[in-house]
Amino acid sequence: MRMLVVGLVWLALTQTCLAADNDRPDLKSLYDAHRWFELRDSIAKGAAPVFYQGAMACAFNDLHRCEKKLAPVIKSFSQSSDAIEAHRLLGSAYMRQGKYREAFAQVTALLALRPGDSDASDDLPLLAALREFPDQKVVRRRSTTLRLQDAGLPISINGVQATYWFDTGADVSFLSESEAKNFGMRILAVPIKVGGVTGAQADSRIAVADDLSIGLIRLRHVAFLVFSDDQPPFNQLPPGSRGLVGIPVLLALQRFEWGADKKFEIGSKSSIQGAPHADLYFDGHHPVAQIQFEHRNLALTMDTGATNTDLYPPFAAAFPDLLRTAAKVDSYKTEGVGGAKNNMDAATLSSFRFSIGAFPVVLSPAVVLLTHTTETSKFFHGNLGIDLLQQAHKTAFDFKAMTLTLQ
Repeated sequence: MRMLVVGLVWLALTQTCLAADNDRPDLKSLYDAHRWFELRDSIAKGAAPVFYQGAMACAFNDLHRCEKKLAPVIKSFSQSSDAIEAHRLLGSAYMRQGKYREAFAQVTALLALRPGDSDASDDLPLLAALREFPDQKVVRRRSTTLRLQDAGLPISINGVQATYWFDTGADVSFLSESEAKNFGMRILAVPIKVGGVTGAQADSRIAVADDLSIGLIRLRHVAFLVFSDDQPPFNQLPPGSRGLVGIPVLLALQRFEWGADKKFEIGSKSSIQGAPHADLYFDGHHPVAQIQFEHRNLALTMDTGATNTDLYPPFAAAFPDLLRTAAKVDSYKTEGVGGAKNNMDAATLSSFRFSIGAFPVVLSPAVVLLTHTTETSKFFHGNLGIDLLQQAHKTAFDFKAMTLTLQ
């Protein structure tokens, strides 16, 4: 009886401490504003609530610690806003890893607590369909070197060769309907609405590749969104290149680098190890890089599938003096999956100089969007495309260390 009383007292004290521990308005304001680098630095200065420790682990791709820290938040405060956010963080972390059954469980739990949540509602149809398949699985992971083509990486899907670009801005891998049929993939008649970087939406369906190989790396059960062949950008690409590999595949590669010599290396020890680097984290499904401009740190979503780098309204708000003399237009056009978005307000300057992990890059011309395109454009300073990365002799992504290195 004494042990039972002690256990109940300990449980009550633990719940009270957790509740008090989470009462940190300074950390909450950073979390709500998606200012993850500043949140990380604040947590590093001293003891932090377990929720924010778990949130940091999720953001910096440490799934084991993410699960360990957020489980007691969900268990002890199952109806709280922290529990809702814990479900959201875990759902995104599982989805990035291709663990769609676990992601579905988290999203449905979130919707049970907050039925009108738009982000969770958007993810639900995709996850509901994919939970019927096994999770993505790495069958073989070995260091491998490939030749990067203009259209992307040489890959094999169900034994059929193709060349697909690697897109850190894609939550899931994409391909066209004709490609899916060529690979012998079964297309599920599950209508999915997909939003691109422009904010426009497109209709898609789902297919799962039994086998996907990139050099000596082999994956099973890789999910793809399937678009019609007349859908941009696939209608502009030749057969065999109407697709791309997204974040779940790229996370399975763990680390990769490529250079001006077109050599694409996966998994091997980096030839630029120890060089200054930009930190990465995940905001939901989106990787974000910290770069520098005029001695200030900026956070930009990281999108190797974007041809051009665009700056967002938060950049305009941070540097109003720079934009006073800029040329203004109301007809700027951006393109992505879902088509083009026209007649956008933008400011254009000749060039800006940024630093990515101490490596200097130049954005010329520099386009600053003055209206929001997506939810991420409300929180981040821009979308960093392949144009800036290609200015380096070598570029390396490391999703274990969560770094981006240019040399």
